Amino acid sequence: MIGASQAPPSSDPAYWIWVARARLRFGPLFDPLDRLGLWSLAETPGWRLLWVSLAWSLLAHAIEMGRAQQRMRALGFALLVSAIAAGGLGRYMPSPHSFLLAPGEGQSVDGFRLALEEDDLSLWRQGDLIGRTRFQPYLPFFLGPYGGIVRRSHSVLEVEARGPSGLLTLRAALDAPSVSRMLLHPSPEGEAFAAIPEAHWILRIQEGRRLTIFEEGTGAVIWQEELPPLANGQTLERSLSGGYAIRLTERSVYRFILFPLPVFLQRVLVVGMAILGLGILGTAHIRNVVARRLGSPGNSPFWKLTV
Repeated sequence: MIGASQAPPSSDPAYWIWVARARLRFGPLFDPLDRLGLWSLAETPGWRLLWVSLAWSLLAHAIEMGRAQQRMRALGFALLVSAIAAGGLGRYMPSPHSFLLAPGEGQSVDGFRLALEEDDLSLWRQGDLIGRTRFQPYLPFFLGPYGGIVRRSHSVLEVEARGPSGLLTLRAALDAPSVSRMLLHPSPEGEAFAAIPEAHWILRIQEGRRLTIFEEGTGAVIWQEELPPLANGQTLERSLSGGYAIRLTERSVYRFILFPLPVFLQRVLVVGMAILGLGILGTAHIRNVVARRLGSPGNSPFWKLTV
């Protein structure tokens, strides 16, 4: 919709982040478009009416092809109608869980704990490992009572700092816990911060690439640089004054969509029927075109022999 993605469900933790970013991008246009329902077309009555009309049209074609003894086409149209009907049932099934994870992060889901370690996703409950799977973007996977799919969303920088005494702790905010390494997730304004308490420094990343390190309290700039592009897992190190150094590593952030197993199987069935139906109709159309061309007088091998 005019260059913006559709809004995630309001139950999605990412919904309010999406709202904040959309408001910044579209300004005063956001509220009128929101009242018209254009950010959530799938929830509007007109969208549902469109799918019902399409289903009726495909059903009419299936009946017509059946009466004309064109069984392949009738089957293709029937599969498409079935896919739409099965997809409509998804409204009455539990909603999927959608969340972002980078390596080293975790997420609580239905009393379970998901943990991402590089390309491995593990599921835990009360400290017990329930399952572990190795995933590939855009390919389905199964994990315990769930099925899911994942895609790369964006990249963030992971920061570590060292001083004369060794590895330093970092904080995302004054009241945040101290950690040895931190993922710099940008705010809706495109900025990310990390405090280095021992050095009394604040590290700021702007628009994903502009690094500034300034002194806490005075604001004096210690270091400023436009960072070069990095591949996933690639590391950049910078030595700073006073025996300090920082290490920045590019990390991919993944969007996981996790379904209860019955819901996942329903989605797979819908997609499978739609692909199979379109494939059958495409094959039938190609066969019909080839038959017409071979059956024309100028292309018929029998016509050439008799002439």
